[in-house]
Amino acid sequence: MIRLIFFAALLLHQSFSLRMHEKFSWKYLDYNWPSLEHRTFALSRGLYQPENNIILGVERWKNMLFVTVPRWRLGVPSSLNFIELPNWEKSPRLNPYPSWEESSILPYPTEATIVSTYRVQVDKCDRLWVIDNGVDNLLDQPKSIVPPAIVIFDLNRHQLIRRFVLPQNQLKNDTFLPNIVIDSSKYNCEDTHAYVTDAGSFGIIVYSFKKNKSWRIQHSFFHIDPTAGGFSIADTYFTWRDGVFGIALGHLRSDFSRDLFFHSLSATKEFVVPNKVLQNESLAMSTDPAHGEFRIVGDRGPGGHSATEVFDKNTDVIFFTQLAKDGIGCWNIQTPLNEYTAVLVDQDPIALIMPVDIKLDDDGYIWVLSNRMAHFIKKQMNFADYNFRIVVAKASELIKGTFCDVIYY
Repeated sequence: MIRLIFFAALLLHQSFSLRMHEKFSWKYLDYNWPSLEHRTFALSRGLYQPENNIILGVERWKNMLFVTVPRWRLGVPSSLNFIELPNWEKSPRLNPYPSWEESSILPYPTEATIVSTYRVQVDKCDRLWVIDNGVDNLLDQPKSIVPPAIVIFDLNRHQLIRRFVLPQNQLKNDTFLPNIVIDSSKYNCEDTHAYVTDAGSFGIIVYSFKKNKSWRIQHSFFHIDPTAGGFSIADTYFTWRDGVFGIALGHLRSDFSRDLFFHSLSATKEFVVPNKVLQNESLAMSTDPAHGEFRIVGDRGPGGHSATEVFDKNTDVIFFTQLAKDGIGCWNIQTPLNEYTAVLVDQDPIALIMPVDIKLDDDGYIWVLSNRMAHFIKKQMNFADYNFRIVVAKASELIKGTFCDVIYY
């Protein structure tokens, strides 16, 4: 039986052309400037350097598709942006959010300014949550503009709700905050929690909207696997040492409890912990919090490195990026997790090179962003070619014929 599963999985892995629909693609990024004069001025002063702009995060809300452009190098005019939907352009220009005035870090940022963000999420109460790392020119000569903060916007009014500066004692020398995931219910918007992953210092910062307070959780499962730090992507070889990165929230129960699945970037194992454990502030004072509540789920197998993941309650499936396989994987949480049940649902050596973010919208569509980050970091991007892509597919259609589809198995 195991042999049959193995060979079936192998066939699935080898038979792909791109199944997801390519929604947008860019050779380089540009913006909807207030005027041509503004763009010309920004280019002349180095305030806009197209080669230094890379999309890193994506999120959809109604007729807006948010995309993030971290200020990793100089010349990024706006870090938090959106595209109006529907949009039939192949390479649409980006609109700064919440406005051009509040996207600039010069001469100084406002409360609503996002200096540099990687990934964002919209909650069930139509609020956009942003983790602002607050640093400009990170890859070359880092300059702290503002302290790291959680920034929340009301999307119905397009207004800032709150900017919560993370306490200094919850940040470490190697802190790197790549992801934010929101635990909310439309029936109880006040009692919302945000989970911010610290991949550099192996922790999760938990923020309570109701208490307007945060605390830090440490655990050995947040660390890297020292044997899984090597990556080979698009003939580029490099080593990463990023810990806890991806989070997916399971089914919401009547008491608002749910499982929180998570994994490190430089690892292939998946873990789970009840959300109530992270929401218990007293555990943050423990050197080894709730050890029995943290459990290993399984292992995606060799080359199963993943950045982000998302859970689809309608199919019981967790979708996750597969960095080293140029693809998107899936796992049905009703089955054991191993290298045979964690299967690829799509794979493409061009459209899915370095898939770094994945989101599920309210209509059941999976959105995936790929960006050739390995080439960007080494300044080897070819701007005559398409470098950034956003692809989309219905989640239920994407798993058809795979082990993630309950009808299939």
